[in-house]
Amino acid sequence: MRYLFFVLILSFFNLANAQKPVYSIKNKKAIEQFELGKQFLQFRKYYDAVLSFERATEFDKNFYEAYLALAGCHRTLRDEPKMKLNLLYAFSIKPSIPEAVYEYFALASVLMKEGDYKNAKYYVKQFFAFNPSDKRVMPFAERILKNCEFAEVAITKPLQFSPIPLPVPLNQFRNQYFPSLTADGQFLLYTVRQAMGSLEEENLYYSEKSEKGWSQPEQVSTRINTKENEGASSISGDGKTLVYTYCTPSNGCDLYITRKVGKEWLQPGSVGANVNSRGWESHPSLSADGRTLYFAAERAGGLGREDIWITRLDSNDVWTSPVNAGPKINTPDSDFTPFIHPNGRTLYFASRGWAGMGGTDLFMVDKLDDSTWTEARNLGYPINTFSDELGFTVSSDFSVGYFSKDVRNYEGRYISTLYSFQVPESIKGEVKCIYLKGRVLDEKTNKPIRARIELVNLETGKTEQNILSDGQTGAYLLIVPNKQNYGLFVSSIGYLYQSLHFDSKQEEMLSKESFDILLKPIQKNSEAILRNVFFETKKYDLDSTSVTELSKLAKLVRDNHLKIEVGGHTDNVGSPQDNLVLSQKRAQAVVNYLVLKGISKTAVSSKGYGETKPKVDNTLDEGRKMNRRIEIKILE
Repeated sequence: MRYLFFVLILSFFNLANAQKPVYSIKNKKAIEQFELGKQFLQFRKYYDAVLSFERATEFDKNFYEAYLALAGCHRTLRDEPKMKLNLLYAFSIKPSIPEAVYEYFALASVLMKEGDYKNAKYYVKQFFAFNPSDKRVMPFAERILKNCEFAEVAITKPLQFSPIPLPVPLNQFRNQYFPSLTADGQFLLYTVRQAMGSLEEENLYYSEKSEKGWSQPEQVSTRINTKENEGASSISGDGKTLVYTYCTPSNGCDLYITRKVGKEWLQPGSVGANVNSRGWESHPSLSADGRTLYFAAERAGGLGREDIWITRLDSNDVWTSPVNAGPKINTPDSDFTPFIHPNGRTLYFASRGWAGMGGTDLFMVDKLDDSTWTEARNLGYPINTFSDELGFTVSSDFSVGYFSKDVRNYEGRYISTLYSFQVPESIKGEVKCIYLKGRVLDEKTNKPIRARIELVNLETGKTEQNILSDGQTGAYLLIVPNKQNYGLFVSSIGYLYQSLHFDSKQEEMLSKESFDILLKPIQKNSEAILRNVFFETKKYDLDSTSVTELSKLAKLVRDNHLKIEVGGHTDNVGSPQDNLVLSQKRAQAVVNYLVLKGISKTAVSSKGYGETKPKVDNTLDEGRKMNRRIEIKILE
């Protein structure tokens, strides 16, 4: 908009300094005051010029040139309300003023900011009608028209939206904004701006939720908060990884990262040279497992001003060179404050480039595959208004949204307040999710274990979540999206891996608290169930979704030089002899696969147990399902 500011000022000066002017009125005193105002302008004495132009209008109320001149002065002095008022006076006297073409655009811009869409559209159409010569202004004017047309329709279809301020003890600072939540909704991280002497400083604060409500806000850590500014931040789903914006006068704004061990945050460091550039990086948003990072930046290769970029941790835990999120998200204007939902598929963001209510609006897209997104969709009115809407976060089950809102207080200063609201159905992502929360423990000693927890899409073989439990407490939190068939694999050196299965297409989507996972030490006679090995009913051919489990089993045997027995088990449906034969053939199918993967025939053997060793009662379908299984036993 800097260019537009120059155009409007230039337009005004050309009007004010035209040679041998012919005015629309004859009042000599009004003209004298107008000419005096022009002289003040030559010396940039804008306040004196305003007084002269106001006197000119007092001498003649129909002196539209003086109102235009006043509008130009107030535009220079950044007083948009007075600029608007004088332009309205001028155009009420003379609706068609071709030589003031850019003032029509200026008036439409101000009216758009105030949400007066009807009149903003009228004046921007007047601007187009004069066929302006400077085509560089046209994209901005076209956007005003597009926004007006969108807004007029959106207002007729309002969403159910009733935000309420977050309760005491939250919102105790003058400014708090950019909320970020853990996946269980119990840890709230946000930015606080407050006066520090003659300056204002940004720091990160947090509050934890319990049955009693939110705790007293505290600074997140003295290792993170410094005398510099720590701004927009994002926390991973399990609350163990934190990325934030660190700004200094000398280096501008970069992204920094820290991780939590036990109750302490480690010393933060830069996310790395691949991500941080000489430009501006900010507004981070971490995926639930902390391995994908969305952020806003002004950097080479972008599609507009601020763009949204994506970087991922590679196998060496180094952030890769960022990839632009692409034209389904980014525009030639500003796109920023991304929020990737815990489901890993729904992205909310703010934009000035897509059609909206004016200013900055909030939008959403859903990921179709690794590089394809749906079309950007405006969240609608009244979530979006003619004001700027920015930071936005949504709970893992899409029930509650959080954002900050700026409001003028009685002193005329802006205060930023945190709000929550019930999320309308129309802006929820297509993929819902649950979370699993608990500890990884040694089965015998009950001591916490630092373990790797992988959530694998069994249909594609792709790892969609990859996290570590806390080495001091064993705590973990994992997101499980619905509409997929997942295997969960928990592994640690010296232990048999734990295999779990989630068919979230069939399970009721309820988050699970205190979901502890027990690991068995690798020793003789230790047993483990392979819960992600599948066969068709009464058949022994391995299903393709068994590949992930069996590949992990092969690695376990190879890395630990194990000798194992693969045991097959059935329920009690059918004859005992048929079940014994079926169980033996299924166990042998697993052995054959392991041998194909390079495991020695002497390291694996098979045995069918039929229905002789049920885990639970066979009376119910659920029990019979649990009894149909493949187990391994360590022989040596």
